[in-house]
Amino acid sequence: MPSLLIVDDLLSIHEMLEAVIQPKGFATTFAMDGEKGLARYKADKFDLVLADIDMKPMDGITLLKQLKMYDPSAVVIIMTAYASTESAVQALKYGAFDYLQKPFRVDELLATLQRALEYRSFHAERAASAGGAKVKSGDLETRLVGSSPAVKKLVQQVKKLVAVRTPVLLSGEPGTGKAVVAEIIHEYSTAPDAPLVRIDCSLSNEGNFRAGLLGENGEGGTWVKQAKGGTLFLGNIHSLPLPMQTQLVSVLRNNAQGFRLICSTNQNLE
Repeated sequence: MPSLLIVDDLLSIHEMLEAVIQPKGFATTFAMDGEKGLARYKADKFDLVLADIDMKPMDGITLLKQLKMYDPSAVVIIMTAYASTESAVQALKYGAFDYLQKPFRVDELLATLQRALEYRSFHAERAASAGGAKVKSGDLETRLVGSSPAVKKLVQQVKKLVAVRTPVLLSGEPGTGKAVVAEIIHEYSTAPDAPLVRIDCSLSNEGNFRAGLLGENGEGGTWVKQAKGGTLFLGNIHSLPLPMQTQLVSVLRNNAQGFRLICSTNQNLE
């Protein structure tokens, strides 16, 4: 029975979620604020965490960051009554699996929980099949050549990234080795035979994007299917048309458990 920790400062939310989720086979545990939620997670690790964003003294984003520091594999879904692009980006930036806007539909909630469970199960299996690949400092430093503070910082960042499966954006001038870093992250965070699908968005057209990325009904196209179990590397992501970027969000949600996403750009996207 999958375990779910629900962190919200409203008792009514606890009662509603318990009535909806428990009949679906989840073992639910509740905490009234972020500090209590973090303590409960440390005392008894949970499969999933569902946390409100607006709590005191510790809000949902702070809880998310603390959980990820304690356990990089924690799968956290953020709830918010004031969903905005900024809050969504902030949650995803710090490693949230997804976010839900209150009031949410029951079918949307249950579908999100199911995808989160599949995501957790998939990556647990991949980690086991990869034999828990360890990053050897000397090996990384051989491949990422340089003694400058910037290179040393990059090595440390890559070591952290290969231990988790969060999406990665590589930003830098042309010729700075973004593709090499993507290959290294892929190699150390997947099984030896896992596929690495590389797409240069600057060389593709709308038809290719629709067939390769979007597919039918947002289920993902050829490139997405080829990347299952491995990594999808979208180079020059800034070249992907804005409407396509919006539609890609649905594809990523539908396939979150299937592959790791790495993107690169030589533009200042912020």
